[in-house]
Amino acid sequence: KPSQRMWPPEPSEAVVADQPGVSRRKGKREVWVRVEEQERDKATEGSWYPICLGLFLVCMLSYTMWSTREVTGGTTARAEVRAEVRAEEEDRVVRVRCETTAGTLLVDVHREWAPLGAARFLEMVNEGFFETRVALFRAVENFLCQTGISGDPAVHRAWRARGSLRDDPQWLTGPKPMKRGYLSFAGSGPNSRSTEFFFAFKDLQLGSSPWEVPFATLVGDASFETLDRFYVGYGDVPAFGGHAPAQPQIYKHGLAYLLPNFPHLDYIDKCDVIASSTALEW
Repeated sequence: KPSQRMWPPEPSEAVVADQPGVSRRKGKREVWVRVEEQERDKATEGSWYPICLGLFLVCMLSYTMWSTREVTGGTTARAEVRAEVRAEEEDRVVRVRCETTAGTLLVDVHREWAPLGAARFLEMVNEGFFETRVALFRAVENFLCQTGISGDPAVHRAWRARGSLRDDPQWLTGPKPMKRGYLSFAGSGPNSRSTEFFFAFKDLQLGSSPWEVPFATLVGDASFETLDRFYVGYGDVPAFGGHAPAQPQIYKHGLAYLLPNFPHLDYIDKCDVIASSTALEW
């Protein structure tokens, strides 16, 4: 007769569990495998799989991000060092384009010629000094054209408040060393340079004064053609017998003094940095 024993055993039957999934009947060596425990174990095993997979994926993602950061960080650091070295090389010569009422000027600023003077001029360019309309107020034929006073008296005062520059070492030698197209700051004595500078219309016997140190030069035929179009009809400043605007009046009144009294003057309207030494064609 088939056994009527239930599967699994009735709770009333004494069962001692030696290990999960295995039970022994008291007094017999008969082993019962509990179906419900097997199903539960299978379900538990199945639930661990996505958890383990998720942990594995998280670990892999973390490792990938760490590795990428290490590689990228090292690459970025090296790139920054290279950029600094490249910037130092590029800064030796900076090309500036100035728009004037007489035409366009291309100016190569040479830091090695006059480090302090070149830095001051580039500050003026980068901070919009020339956008205040800067008069080419002292244009003396076959000599030079002096400029560098802001058309806005408030801007002029702000720049004067920055103080004067120390003189750069003088490097000009020989006869007429101030070459046509050179730019140099003007001054009234040692360490007196501020914002005023001049263009040389021709080779000049200048450079004996400590402030007359060129920091830039015009480049290109078009720039020299523009230079030759500067209006020279007013001549030198009154202190030297000419009819050009008086500097103290420009300092005090700016364009309000210049425009009605000197209608033919030319002006620098804007200057921008457009290239550095590695981008220039030599």
